[in-house]
Amino acid sequence: MANELGDFLRARRTDARLEPPTPGAAGRRRISGLRREEVATAAGISADYYTRLEQGRETHPSDAVIDALVRTLRLGPDAREHLRRLRDAPPAPAPREADPDLAARMTALVDAVSPRPAYVLDRLSGVVAANAAGLALYEGFAELPPEQRNTCRYLLTDPRAPRVFVEWEDLARGAVAHLRAANAADLQDPSLRALVDELTSASPRFAEWWGEHIVARRRAAATHVRTPEGEVVARRFEVLHLPEDGLRMTLWLDTD
Repeated sequence: MANELGDFLRARRTDARLEPPTPGAAGRRRISGLRREEVATAAGISADYYTRLEQGRETHPSDAVIDALVRTLRLGPDAREHLRRLRDAPPAPAPREADPDLAARMTALVDAVSPRPAYVLDRLSGVVAANAAGLALYEGFAELPPEQRNTCRYLLTDPRAPRVFVEWEDLARGAVAHLRAANAADLQDPSLRALVDELTSASPRFAEWWGEHIVARRRAAATHVRTPEGEVVARRFEVLHLPEDGLRMTLWLDTD
């Protein structure tokens, strides 16, 4: 049985950016992040109880314990919500009847904002719809069969991605963080596991970041894109989430 809550806590506890509470202790240790005992002490819980959380022998910490762990592990809002969802372990949502008009509706939506680049992605970051400018952002995307167009796969495995996106590492790491956040309701879903296995084999960076259990939903941000002519252009993107359909729309804009 998967121990998602315990795996998440362990990964966040061993984040190298977490500093031990005792000044100078970092230089005398071989581990990254915090020890279990240090997390327990800072969170005001027993070391035995925290150990049982990581080992999956305790799976339903109280809200007070959750809040204490959030503070101790310095979790952001998305990671905090993710931890609560792992604690509550909602049943996997029942499959919804496919909407035969979904792709057409989303295509009309992205075409309506042309010539600004726009695309709609599903929970696995697969492209549901994109206008011509949106496809052009990802060099070579338009030549791929539609079912192979996936922004997370592109960022982590296509050698052109670091050249096209100047802040590639931020975008790629964010893609991994969003993939986990968007699938928190069922991290054992076969289609997600297939993608994770594929990217783990193809990309050491993906394997590293997925193993860190980073969690953050895509939100508006500014970045730089290199055009086919080599010009670096400052852009910003807005992200509109469509939770009922499990989709998100990304709209790219010029900076002011």
